[in-house]
Amino acid sequence: MKRILFLIVAASAFLSYACSQPLQTPTEKTGFTQPANYEQIRQFCEEAALLHDQLELDIFGQSAEGRDLLVIKAKNPKVSDSETLRVLFFAQQHGNEQASKEGSLLLIRDLAEGKYDHWLQRMEIWIVPQVNPDGGEENRRANSMNLDLNRDHVVMQAPETRALHALFRGFMPHVSIDVHEYQPYRQAWSNYGGYKQFDVQVGVTTNINIDQTIQQYSLNQVLDHIERHLTDRGFSFHNYLVGPPPSEGITRHSTVDINDGRQSFGILQTMSFIYEGINGRDGFAENLAHRSQGQLEAKLALMNYMYENHHEVVSMVNKAREMMISGKMPETVAIRTGYFPGEEPLELPLKSSATGMDTIVIVDNYHPLVKPLLEVRRPMGYVLPAHDKKLIEWLDLHQIQYKNDLPSGVSVYACEAIERSQTPYAVKKVLSINQQDYVYVPVNQLHGNFLVLTLEPLSELSIARLPLFSYLLDEYSMYPIHRVD
Repeated sequence: MKRILFLIVAASAFLSYACSQPLQTPTEKTGFTQPANYEQIRQFCEEAALLHDQLELDIFGQSAEGRDLLVIKAKNPKVSDSETLRVLFFAQQHGNEQASKEGSLLLIRDLAEGKYDHWLQRMEIWIVPQVNPDGGEENRRANSMNLDLNRDHVVMQAPETRALHALFRGFMPHVSIDVHEYQPYRQAWSNYGGYKQFDVQVGVTTNINIDQTIQQYSLNQVLDHIERHLTDRGFSFHNYLVGPPPSEGITRHSTVDINDGRQSFGILQTMSFIYEGINGRDGFAENLAHRSQGQLEAKLALMNYMYENHHEVVSMVNKAREMMISGKMPETVAIRTGYFPGEEPLELPLKSSATGMDTIVIVDNYHPLVKPLLEVRRPMGYVLPAHDKKLIEWLDLHQIQYKNDLPSGVSVYACEAIERSQTPYAVKKVLSINQQDYVYVPVNQLHGNFLVLTLEPLSELSIARLPLFSYLLDEYSMYPIHRVD
């Protein structure tokens, strides 16, 4: 009895001491000389959750090497779910992007210290500080299966990606933020004569099948607020740019692929962003304090905006999702797109690789616009071969709804496949099929546009173009996934 009493007193004393001391992240304790390792992250998250009764630490899966995947949930239980804006941050899909994780730990610190309790009157916030703990331990981009997690959101071969999508579907956030770092110090840019030196780049969704109201609002309202917040605090900002040096190719605002964290959630009509902080020259700890603080400030900018505009954002996202589920969508889906120039060239600030001086380059091959190259009429749904275990598992992984019976009065069309080196062409043939051999996947569900983009054989994003599903074109004379109209 005395021993139990002693332990209770000791625990109370520890909590009293901890509450009297400012919470620090593991990396803060080193003066930002060493990024936190997995065990330190876990211990810190446990401490943070103990400090605040509205914070909870949960495990939502395991990495390929068996490390727990951690999420901090911040929620005021007195606030109705129907009135709450749900926000998901997830960081360090790439293990060699350390400050993406460190900025997230700083945000957890501030929440645990109660600095932003007012946010929880309007928002519920989930933070995954480290999606790829195995890669983080080795400062390696890929996970331990040598998979790039940010290229695994369609097939979902990695346990980390599967767990993240299961977490998303259980939470269904209105806003998601995929946190990364970019490496500006590449040889091609050195040869060109200058490096991008933005502390933080933020990108919105760019696939044009994502609700355009959400996209334009993100671009014109949210990014403007983030830029002003960062600039006022001494950090540089730019709308996320990718591409080689201007002398070698087009400059654009990222990919239209739905195979990454931002677009894979965006195609489900989520207000989704990518954060790209600047990495160090060593790809590890150089300038880590400034990098981490820039990541934190970019998060604070977004959260302050969402707090002030939560009703508008919730309404916008809910409306887009309801339209997708009810089928009140445009008649066509763009399955191939291209990048096109805008009206003006881009004035791109760079830092000279020779002198270190700031300069501005005029980029004439700036292609900020995405336009359709090929559109298809939205079908009622698709039929997939029921015996194909890979396809059925894929549907289940994404929690895509499917049925055993076709609706009455519909027609089924097939697409002939030609040689792998060429493109399958959509010569349609009316089929009489044995329903027992197929499952029916309706398009009127949240994954509707995702389904068209991944199942149409002419789509640039078709799963048949990915190695795991290449057999759909290689082993069949007739493309085995059929349209239903």
